[in-house]
Amino acid sequence: MAYIDLTSKTFQKLSNVKVCAKALDICSELIHAGARPYFVGGCVRDTIRRKKFSDFDIEVFGMSLVDIENILASRFAIEKTGKAFCVLKIHGLPIDVSVPRAETKIGNKHGDFSINFLGKCDVKTAASRRDFTINAIYFDVVDEKIIDEFGGSKDLDLGILRHVGEKFSEDPLRVLRGMQFAGRFNLKAAEGTLCLCKNLSPEGLSRERIFSEWEKLVLYSETPSLGLRFLKDAGWLKFFPQIEALDRCPQDADQHGEGSVFEHTCMALDVFAENKIGDRQEDLILGFAALCHDFGKPYVMTQDAKGIHHYGHDKVGIPYAEEFLKSINAPNYLIEAVLPLVRWHMVPRFLYRDNRTDSAILHLANDVGRMDRLIRLCYIDNMGRISNDKHNSGLIDWLAETARKFGVLASQPMPIIQGRDLIRCGLSPSDQFSEILDRCFAAQLNCEFFDHTSGIAYLREVIQNSNTP
Repeated sequence: MAYIDLTSKTFQKLSNVKVCAKALDICSELIHAGARPYFVGGCVRDTIRRKKFSDFDIEVFGMSLVDIENILASRFAIEKTGKAFCVLKIHGLPIDVSVPRAETKIGNKHGDFSINFLGKCDVKTAASRRDFTINAIYFDVVDEKIIDEFGGSKDLDLGILRHVGEKFSEDPLRVLRGMQFAGRFNLKAAEGTLCLCKNLSPEGLSRERIFSEWEKLVLYSETPSLGLRFLKDAGWLKFFPQIEALDRCPQDADQHGEGSVFEHTCMALDVFAENKIGDRQEDLILGFAALCHDFGKPYVMTQDAKGIHHYGHDKVGIPYAEEFLKSINAPNYLIEAVLPLVRWHMVPRFLYRDNRTDSAILHLANDVGRMDRLIRLCYIDNMGRISNDKHNSGLIDWLAETARKFGVLASQPMPIIQGRDLIRCGLSPSDQFSEILDRCFAAQLNCEFFDHTSGIAYLREVIQNSNTP
């Protein structure tokens, strides 16, 4: 295929020019010393796809890691991490330099490997130890040509995720890598690859590495639903029971023509992917909220003559969402941001349907913390189905407009009345301060006052009626 006829200039066009120049400079130094460097992995895969990329992986043949470090150390700072895995990380640059290596499993944990340098090794042998064919494509920097021993470029063209060889089963993390690759690159796994995955389990994997793969699925996927479907086809949903339960939970056909809660979640994740805002933290929060928002449905499902119902699933889903996020080692800030979205994601449609007052919006803003996030989740939830929720027509605009009116779009309501106001009204600090401040804030949320002037008037009335000394 014509598009795999790459040159160094192609890599320059699709990456940071300065980083690419450094990578080529490193290769030049090593070539001059008698080694043979190749670009490999994601940088080659993404260049073939004509997609932007940031990281360079350079694999060097014909030279030991120690000799490579001695050559590069005079010009580049080498980080200490990675050497045990025959990898040199260039400090301050997204460049890894490695040598062909063999990994022999010596224990049950993910890190229980013996790493051995393969001094006399050709490209095909080195490529045979990689995970997927799409990551086993080499670019010869000297001759400027692609070396694709296992048909990775063809698999990319056909949209197939295929393992390279029998070494695949040595590392179960590759199943989760397959999950995020399927979502990121719109790939469907080969049957043989799925068969290998079904015989693996995440036992012994570090939780940090597990979260890293989920993070990539959320942040970088074009179609994250394909990642969840890959887990299902690979028999790995059982290791994430909160998601597996969604696949067995039906929904009302009028509201969710797509079928199960799993299908709805897949669609919601794809809507999320189409509407990412480019802020890493915000997108992580919304992506995981989209994944977890209906975790409570399997545990509250009822059915009657009017259809299938999941009353209270938002509240019930909180412990299941927390359990899942902790099991994949999600950071605390992410858990703390996602759980309120799961808890309150149903409330806006009820407020809108019932034409509730402004005070209800203020209470909701105080409970959820960030209305802008809740608005995004409501949109994702509504659009992630075949039949849009009739109760949601106009909801998003109404919710955003009301939140803006009260200044609570991106933050919780701030108490207008502060302790200093009590002192200015003649009160001395005491145990009653908290009670009075809580009462004033509750009145503020109930729209009994809207600004400092009316808030002080309310405070004086409270003081007068309470006979506070």
